[in-house]
Amino acid sequence: MRQYLLFALLPLSLAGCIDKFDTKTHDKLQAKLPPDATVSATGTLLASGRVVGVSDGDTLTVLASDKKSYKIRLQGIDAPEKDQPFGQVCKEALMMQTVNLTVAVEAYKVDRYGRVIAKVTAEGKDAALEQIRNGCGWHYAAYAKEQSNTDQQSYADAEKQARKTRKGLWKDKQPVAPWDFRQKNQQK
Repeated sequence: MRQYLLFALLPLSLAGCIDKFDTKTHDKLQAKLPPDATVSATGTLLASGRVVGVSDGDTLTVLASDKKSYKIRLQGIDAPEKDQPFGQVCKEALMMQTVNLTVAVEAYKVDRYGRVIAKVTAEGKDAALEQIRNGCGWHYAAYAKEQSNTDQQSYADAEKQARKTRKGLWKDKQPVAPWDFRQKNQQK
């Protein structure tokens, strides 16, 4: 079955969490999307495509209508790096919930690594929220202001619950946050 990347304006989506649209955001998104992509005045878009790969617990690849693959970084989560404890487990968890499925992608910016940052929904479930619920990531509080108030609360609550029930990476007595792990390994 052919998969198409379909774009539509999002009047309510992430508009509440973006202060104002700017042309830099628009230009960066346009450069990272298929030619038929349209971006709303708030800088968000809605797309659907087939997940063809997973890099780690918070990054996946979506095949678009132009037959090109696009790297998507899940918004609101930071999952263990591949070399960290639970890194491979969390990668596999994201694979199980997304690979070969059609997903909805709600995007609004490009990160410093050139990845589109987006909320991804597979079979009606928010992939990042499911990762957090399963103990496969931290709610990325440093970027929480970029999320809707509902998502901020849901992600924070999911992390609290996963910690409380010692799910996934929370089984570890002292799990190291990915941002601390990256910083430590950059200094070597």
